[in-house]
Amino acid sequence: MLGPLFRRRQDDGDRNYVALLSLKLLLLAFFIMLNAISSYEEEKARAVLESVNNTFRGDASHMERHASFDQALDNLDDQTDLVTEIERLFETTIPAVEREQGSTQNFLRLKLPVEALFYRDEVELASGRELLLKRLAASLQKVDVEGGYYEFEFLYGTSARQDEGQKSLLDLMLRRLEVVAIGVLDAGIPKDRLVVGLQPDRPGYVFVVIRLYDQAPPNITFSSYREER
Repeated sequence: MLGPLFRRRQDDGDRNYVALLSLKLLLLAFFIMLNAISSYEEEKARAVLESVNNTFRGDASHMERHASFDQALDNLDDQTDLVTEIERLFETTIPAVEREQGSTQNFLRLKLPVEALFYRDEVELASGRELLLKRLAASLQKVDVEGGYYEFEFLYGTSARQDEGQKSLLDLMLRRLEVVAIGVLDAGIPKDRLVVGLQPDRPGYVFVVIRLYDQAPPNITFSSYREER
């Protein structure tokens, strides 16, 4: 007959096995979740590229960049004159502009109200905004002259979700993105330097992002990124 001490030790051992098994199951679920998230992000990136390609009938393959190029990014402290020139250009044209500084100090991000670029529900740019893009392009050309490289990104703020009643608003956003893309190209910014898209959870604003590089980053696509890994 088993004594009470032996039975208590046996019960404790069973509980330890259960706790250890539960811990292993939690770790397994955690790694499964990480794998699911990484796969979802890749699929989402593909969907965005296909959407841009279908919307603007252009080749968006040059936007397929997965690797980080922080080591090639220039520091804004080394481009003080250029950054000041761009900020003054926007401030003199659009007083409501705000600067959102990146944590890495490697890019200039400006936030503007939508009505600062577009008038009411019109698709075309407001008066004088084409001249703003041309002056901005002229300022950025100085980066090429000095042997550097830049990218111009334009993001249109939108709400987190688009229901059925907001399809017309989404259509307006896409048409305005097309107008901005055409205006930027006409201003003289090369198409391989241009990126346009939507900024979630920031309705009522548009964003101009300028990234500066010491040199042109390599063009890495989905297929070449997999091969390198």
